[in-house]
Formats: sequence, C-alpha cells, structure tokens
Amino acid sequence: MTRTRFDSYTIAMLLLCLTAFALSGLLSRTVFERLPHLEDEVAYLYQAKVFAAGHIVAPIPEPRRAYWQPFVVDYSASGHRFGKYTPGYPAVLGAGIALGQPWIMNALLAALTVALVYRLGGEVFNRDVGLLAALLVTFSPMALLLNATLMAHTTALFYCVLFMFACWRMEQGRAALRWGLVAGVAAGLLAITRPLPALALTLPFALYSGGRILARLLAPGPFRRRWPAAARVLSPLLLLAGVTLLIALATPAFNYAATGNPRQNLYELVWSYDRVGFGECCGRSGHTLEKALRHTRFDLSLTAADLFGWQAGALSDETTDHFLNQADYYPNLGLSFVLLPVGVLAGLLWAAPGRGLRLTAAGGWAAVVLAGLLWTINQPPERLQNPDFAWAWLMLAAAWLLLPLPLLAVRAQHATTRYTWLLWSVLLAIVLLQMTYWIGSQRYSTRYYYEALAAAALLSALPLAWLARRIARWPVYALLLALTLYSFFSYSLPRVQVLTGFNNINRQVLADLAQRRPDDTPVLVIVNGPDTGDQRVRWRAMGTLMAVTSPFLDSDIVVAWDYQAEGLRERILERFPQRTIIEMDASGNDAWFRAAGP
Repeated sequence: MTRTRFDSYTIAMLLLCLTAFALSGLLSRTVFERLPHLEDEVAYLYQAKVFAAGHIVAPIPEPRRAYWQPFVVDYSASGHRFGKYTPGYPAVLGAGIALGQPWIMNALLAALTVALVYRLGGEVFNRDVGLLAALLVTFSPMALLLNATLMAHTTALFYCVLFMFACWRMEQGRAALRWGLVAGVAAGLLAITRPLPALALTLPFALYSGGRILARLLAPGPFRRRWPAAARVLSPLLLLAGVTLLIALATPAFNYAATGNPRQNLYELVWSYDRVGFGECCGRSGHTLEKALRHTRFDLSLTAADLFGWQAGALSDETTDHFLNQADYYPNLGLSFVLLPVGVLAGLLWAAPGRGLRLTAAGGWAAVVLAGLLWTINQPPERLQNPDFAWAWLMLAAAWLLLPLPLLAVRAQHATTRYTWLLWSVLLAIVLLQMTYWIGSQRYSTRYYYEALAAAALLSALPLAWLARRIARWPVYALLLALTLYSFFSYSLPRVQVLTGFNNINRQVLADLAQRRPDDTPVLVIVNGPDTGDQRVRWRAMGTLMAVTSPFLDSDIVVAWDYQAEGLRERILERFPQRTIIEMDASGNDAWFRAAGP
C-alpha cells in the first residue's frame, strides 16, 4: 500500500480542496442563492425531490397545467410526472436534499476532483504537474461557476477524473481488477449522468486499451506466453465494461418506469427535435455540419477566456451582455489555450529516446489536421448542409484524431507519452462529439466542454512544471499564483457575479412572501396571468416558487398558476381547502404580489 507523504505538496493540495469547497459554497449562496436559475436546474431539482422522497416518478397533478414546471414531463399514458434528464445526477442531488443541503454535493465533488487531478498528474508525470493542474482547476471560472449551481457538470467531471485515475492504476498492474471495478463504476455513473461526454471519454481509452492488448499479442515469443500477458490486460477491461453496462441500464430502467418504454428518449417528450445527429430530425430547423462548425467556433472563443480566466481586455457592458444574452464570438481575446500545444509537445518529448521521431509524427499529424480544417471550410455550402457528408466527415475526423492511440499503446514505452496523447484525445473527443448536438452553450459558461477541464489543466501544467524543475520552483509557482489571483478578482468573480438574479430568480420573493404569511402556516400562492398573447406568463415569473414547491404538492409553500381558464381557479382552491391563499399577478417574466385589500 502506497503511503501518502504529508509534505508541502500534500498541504497545498488540501488547501486547494478546501478552497474549491469553500468557493462553491460561498458563490452558491451569494450569487445563485441556492436556487435553480436555468430550466435544466428546475428539472434536476424536481426529480431529485422525487428520488429523495423514495419514489421514481410523481403522479400528474390535476389540473396539470396549473402546476407546470419547465423540462418536467407529464406522460399521460402512464399518469407519471418526471424530469426529462437521465437519473444519475438527480440521484446525487437527491442525496443532498436528504441532507437538507442540495448545494453541498457539487461542493464536495468539486473538492474531490481537485484531489484526484493532483494524484493523477503526480503519478503520471510528477507532483509539480499535479499541483499546478489542481490550482488551475480550483480557480477555473468554469469551475467556479458550475460548482456553485445545481447543474450536473461538476458531478460528471468528478466521474471523468476518477475514471482516468482508475485506468491509470489499472494499467500499473497493482490490484488491476479492483481498479477495473472502480473505473467501471465511474464510467457507468457518467453514462447515466451525461451520456455524450461518457462516450467521448471512453472512446479514446477503448482504442488505447485495444492497442495494449495488441501489443501483448504481437510481442516476440511463443503464443502460449503472449496470451497470458494479453489476458492479464483483458481481464480488468472486461470487468470495467461489464460494470459500466450494468450501471448504464439504470437509464432504460428509469425510462421504463416513467413511460413503459425503455428506449424512449425523454428529451423528445419536451421538444421532439431535441436529439443528437444531423438532418431535419435534429434541432429547431435541422442540424448541419455548417452549424456545428459555427457553434464550435463561437463556444471555443468563450472557452478560451473561461477555461482559466486568462483574457485580454476589460470587462464592459458588451461582455456583460454577451454573458447574459449572446452566444456568438466572445468580444475579448481569450488566452487560456496558450499553454495547451506547448504542454502536448512537452508531454510527447518528456522521455528522451525517440524525441525526433515523436516530434516529426506530431508535426505531420497537426499538418494534416490543419489541412483538413482548411479543406472543410472551403467546401460549398450545400455539401456542409448534407447530413451524409456531416456523418462521414465526423467519422473521418474521429478516426484521424484518435488514430495515434493504439499505435502509441503498441510502440511508446513511456507512460508520459501515452497519457499525454490520451488526455489530448479526451479533450478533442469531447469537442468533436459535441458537434453532433444541434446547439452550442454559453450560458453558464461553455458547459458542454466542462468535462475536458481536467485534461486541459494537466496538459497546460506540463510546461510550467518543466520550468519549475529546471529553473526554480518558487518563481514559477509565485508567478502562476499571482496570475491566478489577478484573473480571479479581475475576471472570474465579476464573470460569475453577472449571473446574480439571472432569469429573475432570487430569494427576495421568498422574503416578501414570508412577510405576508401568517405564523408560518402552509400557503398556496396563486399566480394570475395569461397563457397566450404578448403578456403570456413565462416560467421565470414563478421560478423561485417552483423551486420550493414539492412534486407531491405537500410542501409548506405551493405555487399554482391560474392562467384564466374556465373553472380553473375553483379546481385549484378545492385541492387546498386549509391553506392560506396569497395572490400574485404576472406578465411575461415578471410577477408581483397583489396589494393588500382594504
């Protein structure tokens, strides 16, 4: 058993873990007020409450439209109401609800992610790489933002890093079956939390693992000696795959419990076009390679700033408007990618033998990738809008980007070389596979790329660690710490604080309600407003009250929407004969309490 050395590295890592936890708790309280601010969070919180109550689904309340919540499905055929998302993250959030503090789950997993990044970087490369990467992850604006929300991405990143760390330990041959089990659990939980990143993460490792098996089978010597060596690699991988598939069955099981159809895509029950792929089937007006490339360019422009908070230019009204309302090119120049290519080269050249060959191969690979991008951009528009061309392009790009993995597994003798390309491939695979989804994402940062944060941080830490070991540690650490603190106060904090009260969600509504609520008695808040026309009531007008309403309508506060249908108000009041009634009026995204009567 390896004993952890309790030295300056370990102390620094523990301080970073505590910092990640503390910042998550602080920002969740001050900026997001521990309330859902996106439709996604509303649905996650709803389903988490159902799980925390010991149920899989909730019954559809009647009149159903009066208790509607965004991204929550009423499935009439089964009489069930449920969130549209896979069950992995609502189960984690449900554990937080059972503890009385839903926010604490992301805060805890954020701290554990920092610790795992440190251990992975320290074992694959050296402890400087691990600590520097942990520092980058702790203060990443993407992490600061998402760790403070009720979104699934922090949990998914933890599963990603745990999977990579377990695969590394499994490859070392010590307790390989045990670590294969851990890797399978991590991959399975990721699959039922964020399926597309799960595919992007496991695909590079599957190709790499295939190369490892092939290397044993092609080794010199008789087959009777080669097969046992290959079997020792294969056995934990089979366990990994089996456990992953077993846990992944939770999603079709949940779908079956909710709808009676294990293959039902719950996303499509909200929007029929909400699916992965290319063509008229996918997206509001169809999805094409042209749109995918455009969304990728837009999202990467913001990622270049949000990854580590390194950007040129001051925050202004233009950048604030971009954070809140826009999804095109970020106005300022992001600089967070500057160390990535240097880090990849540093990792490939870490071990002395074969430097020239690896450098030549990397240069040739990069040249072909660049040529492919230029060729793609210059294609006629009609070809970029063809679904068949889009799928062919995607498969060819994936094959070329991931091709070095099995070759490195067979040829490369040094773990630093192999794992540098593995981390790079995970990062590329996440960006590439996200192109199959019909929309980009910049609200709550470019969260679709968040699962690549650890890989990006480890690769970016490589050249810094090289400098630290060849020049002196304290100047490198001091410079990075100074840059981190500067970006934290000049960019990261303002960038997150922009979202205070986002989508009209805030606790002031609950404070005002408390003043109107006699003796903390159970209340029914009726929000009056139309369901049609220019003044149609949106979910944002009721979002704060939705967050505190139980799926079973038995909480102290219940919100109901009177959208002025005939007989609706009487049906609402009939359900809650003993509650104090408090009235609100609403229009669009706004709602206000009615003035007290004479």
